[in-house]
Amino acid sequence: MKQEDWRQKTFLAKFTSAATELGARAPSDIESLKFRGLVAFLDHGPLLTQLKPLKPQKVKGDYQGRAYKLTDVEGDHLIVVEHETGLEILYIAGSLSSIIGLVIVAAMNWDRIRGHWPPFRGRFAGGDLERRRIDPNGKLIEEPAPPVEAVLVYYVLKQQDILIKRISSLEAEVLLLKKLLEKSQKRATSGQKSSKTGADANHSVKRPD
Repeated sequence: MKQEDWRQKTFLAKFTSAATELGARAPSDIESLKFRGLVAFLDHGPLLTQLKPLKPQKVKGDYQGRAYKLTDVEGDHLIVVEHETGLEILYIAGSLSSIIGLVIVAAMNWDRIRGHWPPFRGRFAGGDLERRRIDPNGKLIEEPAPPVEAVLVYYVLKQQDILIKRISSLEAEVLLLKKLLEKSQKRATSGQKSSKTGADANHSVKRPD
């Protein structure tokens, strides 16, 4: 099997596992950030210790390394994977909350811990950052990624239009609910008036002695 075909197969299996674990619709909804740097002589224990408040839970799947799911107080999830060549973070690309929260927390903790290890001491890891994803046609896309701060800005801007559309949709739903509520209240008021008119009419009818 060619190297390119092998990578395509292994990444598709990895993203499929992540999609199942994170509740994504398809592997193409998953994105990966990879921090490169040989760490075979060390384990990722210090990182997991730093991320303890996010309840690291070991998960099984075709991740090509030890994988842990992190969960924040809002119930958002991501997966971090230990590799001899560095740390990988898998998440649902369209989940803005996980981008701002969990991804940045995991990435910054990794960078802080990594900064104490030679030969990385004093050097920000963002220059070694790669972004990988599966496109809708099932093709593996790999590209260099900017530093974490730039990644954050990129995704915030990318999600802006989606958020605006969601807000507009919610506003339309609220307006519709208000109209339905007003109609319901009018019907209820009309019904009460009809009942009162009927009761008054009954009292006004004279009964024979």
